[in-house]
Amino acid sequence: MMNRALFNMPPLSRNSMAALPLGAVKPESWLKKQLETAANGLSGRLYEFWPDVKDSAWRGRGGDGWERAPYYLDGLVPLAWLLDDEKLKSVCMEYIEWTLKSQREDGFFGPEGNDDWWPRMIMLKALIQYFTATVDRRVPEFMFNYFKYQYKTIDKKPLREWAVARGAENIEAVVWLYNLTGGKHKFLLELMRKLKEQTLDWTGHFSAFPHTQSMQRLIPWEEMKTGRADENAKGEQLAGLDRPYYATQYHLSHVVNVAMGLKAPGVVSQFKSGAKERGAFATGWQKLMKHHGVAYGMFTGDEHLSGSSPTQGTETCAVVELMHTLETLLTCGIPEDGLGDILEKLAFNALPASQSADMLLHQYDQQANQVKCSKEKRGWYNNNDDSNLFGLEPNFGCCTANLHQGWPKYAASLWYATPDEGFACVSYAPCTVRFRSGDTPVKLRVETAYPFGEKVLIHVDAAEPKAFPVCLRIPQWADGATLRVNGGEDMEPIPGQYSVIEGEWQKGDAIELILPMKPRLTRWSRRSAAVELGPLLMAFRPEETWTVVKEHPVAPDYAVTTGDKWNWALVEGGGMTASLTGREGAFGSESGARVTVEAVEAKGWGMKGGSCAPTPIDLTAKRCDVVNIELVPYGDTGLRISQFPMAGLVE
Repeated sequence: MMNRALFNMPPLSRNSMAALPLGAVKPESWLKKQLETAANGLSGRLYEFWPDVKDSAWRGRGGDGWERAPYYLDGLVPLAWLLDDEKLKSVCMEYIEWTLKSQREDGFFGPEGNDDWWPRMIMLKALIQYFTATVDRRVPEFMFNYFKYQYKTIDKKPLREWAVARGAENIEAVVWLYNLTGGKHKFLLELMRKLKEQTLDWTGHFSAFPHTQSMQRLIPWEEMKTGRADENAKGEQLAGLDRPYYATQYHLSHVVNVAMGLKAPGVVSQFKSGAKERGAFATGWQKLMKHHGVAYGMFTGDEHLSGSSPTQGTETCAVVELMHTLETLLTCGIPEDGLGDILEKLAFNALPASQSADMLLHQYDQQANQVKCSKEKRGWYNNNDDSNLFGLEPNFGCCTANLHQGWPKYAASLWYATPDEGFACVSYAPCTVRFRSGDTPVKLRVETAYPFGEKVLIHVDAAEPKAFPVCLRIPQWADGATLRVNGGEDMEPIPGQYSVIEGEWQKGDAIELILPMKPRLTRWSRRSAAVELGPLLMAFRPEETWTVVKEHPVAPDYAVTTGDKWNWALVEGGGMTASLTGREGAFGSESGARVTVEAVEAKGWGMKGGSCAPTPIDLTAKRCDVVNIELVPYGDTGLRISQFPMAGLVE
């Protein structure tokens, strides 16, 4: 493992956090069980049977040579090294060794079947993680030679299509190598600028943001499809600086591109520091959530931005890519802007809900209000009828390859290094951190049931007395939080800020943080309301019946249906009672949290096609109709209502 964290070298802008090397943070308790479930599920088995990965050209075989094996490796590498799983490490090495040996004399690498920059961007992300875990010195030399090639050829062989939309992934890797090599290779700075010029202008897009309605209203799919076909027939392509209208709108509205694009201004701000770049995430996020946001913590996109209805879908690829965006932005020196709160909400809600409890199956699209998973028409923009089935590759196989990065990268990103030899905790989960403050070995052990408990206990163990700061993120919802060091007086940290604890630390020191979790209502589209408990979104889960609709020896496709009543409305001003019981297992094993709420049946609220109808408004009910219903964590559900209509009581 690398023994240092990489901070920006001049002239890059100063950053206040740097990622710790892979392996410095090791998951414990329920989070370790989550990763072990992934290793026993699809993540640890996909290479055995799925042709696009098993027989990939990136493995030296004759199969797919584009994005799928790099996607898979981008998640398998951190999973293998975090669990210290020798079998999975050896699988990773098959792809890594082939990739390193594929480099040509001119620096280019990868399968000969394509020369697309895009899949190589993903493979670089996997190689960077591998290097920080192993310090295999072949990796920086390999990347140096590749970037030399890219620097020489990018003008005449420009980025195209997906690479134009996702060029920040490439820039991120160049920034990393520049910092690793001490800032001595100035051509890397120029390469950053060249890549920025050819990448979609996400800063300008989030500033203007024309996508204030669902894409079905702005550019219906048939128009988009026809427009793109006409451009292709004319030889017009999104490449270099060329921006054909329909190709540009396609990529600017594609939900995974948007999730990646949110990192672009922050990544660029490191070498082009301006107010627009530094503020673009906050600007873009506010607009996306206003026009397309739903209660599980991000925007919809059933392939493209789809508005704020809780029955629109969000692609699983977008969930994990948005998480990586947030983890990256924390290292870019931009204002924090609630990044940790957003990351936690995704990790504890949208991420686990996208997969079955055994992590063998996933959905392409999940819905905030999802009362049926089946192969039938829904209001998707352009996804297929099977997109919300749980299976191996519903709709399309990109998520099958890409979902694996979500949990391992989250676990590796719980803590960051700070420039003053300290540590910053971005999200709370059971883990042990082993790193150095200056030359002093330090161990930080986090004991907590969070997010299924309010108490976080951090044991600080320095090999010798050593002064350094410990920075703890206080969630925006955590009113009444308290903090004490070594049993001393309670301090009252400010929600939405980092609490910085300065002091000389030694073996036996401990920090106790209490984050009170009270159920609260948040408001969403059509006057709907969601119940949140700390970082958890709570949902009503009807009884679920899982039925195989497509056989497969490892990961069949399942429909999920219910005969239970699900059409509940919350009572305006009704009582809410929470209980937190902690948990040891992964999501879906046992609940760990419950909220009991007052509700009434919303009679007349039924189905519209394969989804529930829009949430009704202006409901009324009598006190005699009120019942108590129990809500569970959204991430534990296959079917649910999480955005409820509200009903006022009348005499």
